[in-house]
Amino acid sequence: MAVPTFGERNLFFAWSTYTGDYDTYARWYDVEHIPQVMDTTGMVGAQRFLVGGAKNLPGVVPIDMGHLALYEIEGSSAGFREEVKQMLMSGSMVLPDFMNQPFDALFLAPVSEPQYGKEFDQAENLDDRHLFFAWCKPAVEAVADGTFARWYDGEHIPQILGATGMLRAQRFESSPVKPLPGVRVPDLGHLALYEIAGDPSGFREEVKQMLISGEMQIPDFMNPPFSSMFMEPASPFFAAGG
Repeated sequence: MAVPTFGERNLFFAWSTYTGDYDTYARWYDVEHIPQVMDTTGMVGAQRFLVGGAKNLPGVVPIDMGHLALYEIEGSSAGFREEVKQMLMSGSMVLPDFMNQPFDALFLAPVSEPQYGKEFDQAENLDDRHLFFAWCKPAVEAVADGTFARWYDGEHIPQILGATGMLRAQRFESSPVKPLPGVRVPDLGHLALYEIAGDPSGFREEVKQMLISGEMQIPDFMNPPFSSMFMEPASPFFAAGG
């Protein structure tokens, strides 16, 4: 299976916690829930993640919102949202009692083009893809005049793309698509999503050393501290139509 690429990659994050045993939860997600969602408009693929064992980078605020289901969508997520809403309202999609409600969920839209690391062309699938999320709330003025975007896309991401295992990096912000009914929408700000092939410990160590040595400089308009998390795969990558 080729690793998917996108014309306009939108994301839907669904965080959840559960009661009971993990195997029951995982089996429902992989055998019933994700296959049902795979038939919705624009769906490209889905994968489940848990907060990983890699230590966070120094000076950041760690986030753990539970289990993450990541849905990747080609184009606007509005059609996806409407179809999932209708399935929930009609009862054709049923959420089991072991799912703790309400959930945290977030639609994200791209604000940059993807940039690719050297591992991307060699990747045969995304089953062992690890994620690093870097959330921030930069100064309004730096966003408005383009300083933030120019630094991120022209300097910061290219520097990180050289780290071990880098597949792809892209920036996202909250989408204008309405949330699904009954969910909580976390206010996390701007997201830089880094996808890493396999164990992220080498990536973490190299980025840490760049920060400590001063080779990597974080501008004042970034308004530290930042929130971040490393996530490890809890399922294979499920491709729509697969």
